[in-house]
Amino acid sequence: MEKKLCTVRVLGIMEREGETEEIETVSKGIFDFSNNHTEIRYKEISEETGEETKVCISLSESKAAGGLECRMTKTGVIQSDMLFIPGYQTMCIYQTPFGNLEFEIDTECVELDIEEERIQCHLSYTLSSDRNMISSAEVYVTAML
Repeated sequence: MEKKLCTVRVLGIMEREGETEEIETVSKGIFDFSNNHTEIRYKEISEETGEETKVCISLSESKAAGGLECRMTKTGVIQSDMLFIPGYQTMCIYQTPFGNLEFEIDTECVELDIEEERIQCHLSYTLSSDRNMISSAEVYVTAML
């Protein structure tokens, strides 16, 4: 694998009950790349508490869907393991200091664009709980080398 320092920009766009919310973060990170596996690691810092959560975004070929799949893991104050496979529903338990939340993830697309100095991942999905849709979301993760 080839490891490089990078700047990671994450833009999340969530739509819930007709309202759209955008959240953007920028931090330093590490990008790893091999022929069939891409990984971006960075830290999220809570604006309210200053506590740190480590994030790892891992993209690889999906044996289930025949295209790309993405696994996003968070460790720290918030913990989760989210798996995005286009055309499939996966489960996620989102652990917070206030309790656990269980979600179903229905992934529409996982895209990866690799250029010489920029890597961009795009996820499009819906979140549900007990089969009741909570929100639709798009996440753009850009690693600038």
